[in-house]
Amino acid sequence: MNSIHIAIDASVANEQEKAGIATYAANLLSALQKLDDSNSYTVFTFRPDDSLVTGGKFKVKPLPGLIQRLPIICEWIVWYAWYYSGFSCLLAAMKPDVFLSLDFDIPFYKKCPPVCIVYDLTPLLFGNMFPRHFLIRYRWQTRHAVLNARKIITISEDAKKDIITHFEIAPEKVAVAYPGFDNRLFKPEIEKEEVDRLRTRYGLQSPYILFVGMLHAKKNILRIIEAFEHLKTEFGIKHKLVIAGKRAWQDEIIFARMRSSPFSSDIVFAGYIMSTEVPALMNGADMFVFPSLHEGFGIPALEAMACGTPVITSNTSSLPEVVGDAGLLVNPYDVQEIAGAMYRVISEPGLRETMSSKGLERARLFSWQRTARSVLTVLEQAAHG
Repeated sequence: MNSIHIAIDASVANEQEKAGIATYAANLLSALQKLDDSNSYTVFTFRPDDSLVTGGKFKVKPLPGLIQRLPIICEWIVWYAWYYSGFSCLLAAMKPDVFLSLDFDIPFYKKCPPVCIVYDLTPLLFGNMFPRHFLIRYRWQTRHAVLNARKIITISEDAKKDIITHFEIAPEKVAVAYPGFDNRLFKPEIEKEEVDRLRTRYGLQSPYILFVGMLHAKKNILRIIEAFEHLKTEFGIKHKLVIAGKRAWQDEIIFARMRSSPFSSDIVFAGYIMSTEVPALMNGADMFVFPSLHEGFGIPALEAMACGTPVITSNTSSLPEVVGDAGLLVNPYDVQEIAGAMYRVISEPGLRETMSSKGLERARLFSWQRTARSVLTVLEQAAHG
């Protein structure tokens, strides 16, 4: 196959506190650079010096950084006015063979085939959990992207099914590129000193149960707290509950619930944890609890398995695809079922070791190299198409 020129909108990869989408975007770029030495790339980003990609066949171009200094509503208006017009002009002058958007959207330029990553449709399926102004923007831009892109890439078979059903498009238009994890960081062989350092920082002399993820309503944190309280009341467990993650819209409800809990002294909010420290926090936990109401994939569950930490997660959306039979699957709306699974990990001899072994084996099925290979296949097919 002849080499091609690929233009990429990588604006989402520049977030300082990376959550799911930014994590996927940044790791995909890094893996593409290691994998592909034949095609050329132009990567558009807000911070060209952020070392997303360096040298070789990858050129980094700046996006208008002034836009990010505006108030949020003005930022969106100015950004999309520029994106659909100014960005289209940039692409027209460049004439790439294919364009990849890492953020739910594509500009109006159509002279090269556009490919868009749509991670999931959670805002459309759980609209009451998102701000109204965000929903208005999300509905339009996602519909525009899905209907006008040459190909759509998503991150699980469940997300693919949602996209096909909601937008009534042909299944062959949507390809799946599962996320991976950083196997240099997420592993069971973490230095004991590093684990002890984090335990000391957060006052975790007792065993603890861990949740890592954005503090968003869809993450189901209120039911995690309720299940934890049930275990404290009924069984007198010695564990603490550690909640770590980036703050989100209306998370005040979660903080109010933590403060009002009769076991508030045993609930630790660790805030946003850098990716380099998350593995130690996972290694020290007795279990990782992630009963999300809906996920396009659920990278934290994969990362916990890669650390050998037993995972309890939901039996809905994409999460069974992630954990397979390596974790305990629960109804995310049933507090008693969540609590029961947590108590099994604490009380059943050998279960934790079995889950740890199965989780490590399951995690080996996923890697950012596989992600990059899947995405590159789609881009080359679209360019030659």
